[in-house]
Amino acid sequence: MRRYAAALIGYYGFGNLGDELLLKACVDMLTECGVPRSRVVVLSNNPDDTSRDFGVDSVNRWSLREVARVFRESERVIFGGGGIFQDRTSVASCVWYWGIVRLARLMGAGVYAVGQSVGPLKSGLSRFLAGNALRSCGVLHVRDDKSLRLAESLGCENVIRGFDLVMTLKAETPSLRGERMLVNLRPCPGLERYAEILRPHVTGDAVGVAMSHEDESALEVLGLRETVRVKSFAEAESLWREAGCAVGMRLHFGVLSRIFRVPAVMMPYDVKVNEFAGQSGIPCISDEWIDPVMPREIPGSVNDVREVFREILSK
Repeated sequence: MRRYAAALIGYYGFGNLGDELLLKACVDMLTECGVPRSRVVVLSNNPDDTSRDFGVDSVNRWSLREVARVFRESERVIFGGGGIFQDRTSVASCVWYWGIVRLARLMGAGVYAVGQSVGPLKSGLSRFLAGNALRSCGVLHVRDDKSLRLAESLGCENVIRGFDLVMTLKAETPSLRGERMLVNLRPCPGLERYAEILRPHVTGDAVGVAMSHEDESALEVLGLRETVRVKSFAEAESLWREAGCAVGMRLHFGVLSRIFRVPAVMMPYDVKVNEFAGQSGIPCISDEWIDPVMPREIPGSVNDVREVFREILSK
């Protein structure tokens, strides 16, 4: 038996709350399926913090020697959530993760992908790399219809349509239904247009919610009295449980609002946000203000993800 049951790879250790929540969801699901944390290892940009925060082994994702060693000692490599095969900014992401798949297979580890977004893939090289890597996965589980269609167009078979992994996290305490508005912005084209729509509706005690360092600068356009940098699920729970509504851009801002049962409205900057909003019955702002509504429940999402992990662990 190899030392590790699973090596987890994603955009971990970069200080983005959404990706850290994806990692938490993966580790929690593995432990729920009977894998002790001592048999989980994570490739991270900040391995010391990842080990401390999640109670697992972690190695520097940029050290080829360390990554090769971990793959040699792991039964399987799991791409745990997010949108890693995309070329929105450059083809570099596709090249890097394609290389990770090749290295894992060379070291004898099975490769699996759960909770993935696929695309956009604008170039022929990106499509080739993404298709080659994803077809190598023993299980390919995607989180929205757009990703399902794109994966199938790349020649992937038996793709599982599911949900974002963060939806499996559970609130520990009920919401107190406070009155404060939570607001999240992130840098993107069209930011000022969203800010103009939002300004007349932002209350004096609204709280800016930064899920990464770049969100803090984006939120400055609203001149809020308070902005909070949220770095963990526990910190998010403390903030959301006293919220009256939530208005934001990031996908996992919407997911957290669904988990904590807070009325929400989204300002989509990416198709994945539209896909999630459609799944959850959350309206999206386009050209004018829309009042937040309570996200609807998605029956079976936790059980579906649990079955996917059980299938992976059975291989």
